[in-house]
Amino acid sequence: MNTKPLHPEAHVKISGFLKEAVFGFNDGVVSTFAVIAGLTGGMVGRQTILLAALAVVFPGAFSMGLGTYLGSKSEKELYQREKKREIYEMEHVPELERQEIRDIYSAKGFSGKLLDDVVDKITSDPKVWLDTMMTEELGFAQKPPEPGINGMVMSTAFLAGSLIPTVPYFFPTSSFLLCAVLSVSGLLFAGAYKTRFTGKNIFVSAMETLLIGALAAGGSYGIGMIFA
Repeated sequence: MNTKPLHPEAHVKISGFLKEAVFGFNDGVVSTFAVIAGLTGGMVGRQTILLAALAVVFPGAFSMGLGTYLGSKSEKELYQREKKREIYEMEHVPELERQEIRDIYSAKGFSGKLLDDVVDKITSDPKVWLDTMMTEELGFAQKPPEPGINGMVMSTAFLAGSLIPTVPYFFPTSSFLLCAVLSVSGLLFAGAYKTRFTGKNIFVSAMETLLIGALAAGGSYGIGMIFA
């Protein structure tokens, strides 16, 4: 008997760290490239540009990682507090919690015996009941964030992105043109890679990411020229 599905699913399971990875990488490329562009516009020498870029790379990676860690930690603490409250209410006022389940699924269009069956099924399993309250009533994701991992992903992604425009300035033959080419390539790659998860048009996503970087770098270059 052929058990192969007639309609194979094309969905992609999205990593919980995609947001940190994409945001960190983009911000690393854009912020560092913008600093280099501004100093280039101001006719600053290679060593000064390299020093300024490194001043963005490592403190920026630390700051972004720490900020993500603290934000994720606060979100996780809120999740745990609300989870304890829901457990307490399920144990001490179960009828009120059952009514909340009923209200949730009634708003989704369930009614009559079907609604009764859904409520009975969900509330018969404490774990399913709790998960439903956390996601449907309170709007949390199925799992709380992992602050340490989120922070490391953000920091590493920022570091990787910011090194792309910086690398040419480690060499005496560096040029802003090479820096720009590498930065544009990095931004196009990041924008295109996102489409694996978002399903967005690859050209639109790549150009959208590039435009953000170009605006930041162009503005910085212009400011550098003004104060040169």
